[in-house]
This record gives sequence, C-alpha cells and structure tokens, in this order.
Amino acid sequence: MEESFDIEIPNFILGKEIGRGGMARVFIGEQLEPKRPVAIKIVTPQGNDPKILEDLQKEGDTVAQFSHPNIVTVFSCGVIEQNYYLAMEILSGGDLKKKIEEGITELEAFNIMVDMAKALEHAHKRGTLHRDIKPENILFHEDGQAVLVDFGIAKAQNTVSEFTRVGAVVGTPHYMSPERALGKEIDERSDLYALGVVLYEMLIGKKVFEGSDTFAISYAHVHEPVPDLPEEKAKYQTLLNKLLAKNPDDRFQTATQLVAQLKKYLRRLKPITDTTHSFAPLPDLAAKKKSSPLPFIITGVIVVVAVLVGVWFMNQQAAIEINQTDLTTEQQIEMSDKLLAAESQFRLGNVAMAEQLYESVLVDYDCNNEEAGNRMKTINKAKLDQIMAACEP
Repeated sequence: MEESFDIEIPNFILGKEIGRGGMARVFIGEQLEPKRPVAIKIVTPQGNDPKILEDLQKEGDTVAQFSHPNIVTVFSCGVIEQNYYLAMEILSGGDLKKKIEEGITELEAFNIMVDMAKALEHAHKRGTLHRDIKPENILFHEDGQAVLVDFGIAKAQNTVSEFTRVGAVVGTPHYMSPERALGKEIDERSDLYALGVVLYEMLIGKKVFEGSDTFAISYAHVHEPVPDLPEEKAKYQTLLNKLLAKNPDDRFQTATQLVAQLKKYLRRLKPITDTTHSFAPLPDLAAKKKSSPLPFIITGVIVVVAVLVGVWFMNQQAAIEINQTDLTTEQQIEMSDKLLAAESQFRLGNVAMAEQLYESVLVDYDCNNEEAGNRMKTINKAKLDQIMAACEP
C-alpha cells in the first residue's frame, strides 16, 4: 500500500508519487496559476534541520535563475512545514540509466555529451557546480533532448553551505573525481570528470571502475589508470583520457573547451555531403608546336600568372571554408541562419544574444568563420581566444 504524503503547497496540487531516493520524493502535480502540469520534488531533511532547509532554498533559487534548454526549468521552490519543495517541468523521455541499459549509439552518446557539456557551461559561468553528475540525473524530453536535473547538492562557488558539506560525502562514488574522493576542494573540472565517467558508461555499457565497497571504488578513481577502450572505439581514448585525468590540470579546464572538442567528434559521426570539386585541366603547352620563343614566353607568363591567381583565390576560399567541408548542407544552412540572426541582434543592440549566436557558429560549426570571429573579437575577445585555443588546427 502506497504511503500517503500530506502537505499543502500554495498554488500547487500534489498528485501521484513517481519516484523517491534518499531524502527526496518526486510527484506529478499541477500548478494552478498559470495552469500547467509539473513535477514536484519534496526533500525532507533528517531531523527537519533548518540550516539544511535554508541551504536548499538558496540553492533552489540559484537553479531557478538558470535559463537553458539543457537544464531543467524550475517554476517555484520554497519551504513548507519543514519540507523543501521544488516545482519543475515534466521530462517524459526517461533517464540516461535506462537508455544505457537498452543500448545507445555512439552518435546518441555524443549528442548527449554535447547537451550536458553545454548545461555545465551555463551553470559554471554562473558560479555553480553540479557535484552529482550521473545517468540518473540526465533526463530527456520526448524529442530526445537531454536535460540535467537535480542540483540538490549543487554548490555556488565561493559560498559555504552545511548541506553541501554533507553533499561532499554523499552521492554515488562511481562518478566522483579523485580530488573529491580525497576530500579536497573541487571546481568545475570535477564536474567534467564525472561527465567523462558517464561517457565511458555510454560507450561500454558499464561503469569505468567497480568495487566491493565505496572505499574500493574511490581508491580506483584516485590510483587506477583509465581502462583501454576496445579496438572499435579506440578513437575516443584520447578524449576519455583527458576527461578522466587524475590531475585536474591535465583535464579540459572549462566546459567551453569540452564543448568545442565534442563538436568535432560529433561532426565526424554525422553523414558528410560530397564536397569534391572538378577543375578544368591546364593547357597542355608541350603539345603546342614550337615557333617563335617570344609568343611561348608570353603564353607561359600568362599561364603562370593565371595559376598563381587561381591558387591565391583557392587559398582565400579555404581560409573561409576550412571547416565547412565537414558540414552537411543542412548544417551550412543552419550556420548561415545563425550568422544572419546574430548580425541582426548585434545591430539592434542585443549584444548578449549576438554573442551567444556567434559563439554557437564558432563552436558548433566553423571555428575559423571570419564573420563570427571578427564580431566576437569586438564583443568578447577573451572568449574568442578560448574558442580558438580549442579549435582544431
């Protein structure tokens, strides 16, 4: 018989329980104004600790300010009768744990990685670590878009929280970075390590390190080398080694760098359109009948000049389109649309929106796009330098 849960939350109606774990329970519910279905997570701390409730409220408020397609949308949060509640969008596409059990393709895995890296990029830029990246916290919309949820033990950087001190030792040890397992201070690179563990699990179907208990698993994260991928997936070993480096300094330093690298792998996994070109052959001068040397010299000079001009033009085109040869027709159209939209936003004075669009062009499509690069140099040169540092030569 299902245990009842008697709590009244203003402007919400609590429905059927759909999951629970630790101190939390999740219900299907309804928001009355504006009227919409929601998922409601309720956390009941042991002993109804008011400090933990206060920290949860602060952290809920932080996540509620996020606005990103790959981070769960929070509609409301608060404390009611010694319980913390958080009302959020319903994600009906299941979680990554189930998808891994069913089996996913490499293309699906890298699409999910890009979605999650972008989510972390958004959170990290706002000074918030997730601290509990794992397949159970990656849910999906019906269309397959991945969404990061459960910032319940998230920590705003440069803040002290009793709850996050508890959070430092909770969570699944399978996804803990070496520095976290050792109880050291962590930063955004710890989240990226956990995402690397998720990548291994998506590619192989099992966790990177197993053990009989928490200590054994933590020891492996600190001391054991990264396992070798099977031959058919060895092309991802370099990426995995960098994500799972024991020393944070040897990993990707930011989610932005990771997004740029993942996009290169993703492009290689997608079908590429035929971009071969045919060129007319150069005149066969040897076949011409030799006569006066002067016409021959003049003709040779003309041909050489023509060839040099042609080579210069081709090099100029290559500088502009260096990465576009890897793009499908659809991707090239998408990139053009984003460039037009970015220019329009820039001229309207919406610099932040323009920056996001230009960044998307450089990271998602062509890191050498001249138009986007010139604008980014004006808007945010530091970000442009970071993108170019991660750009494939």
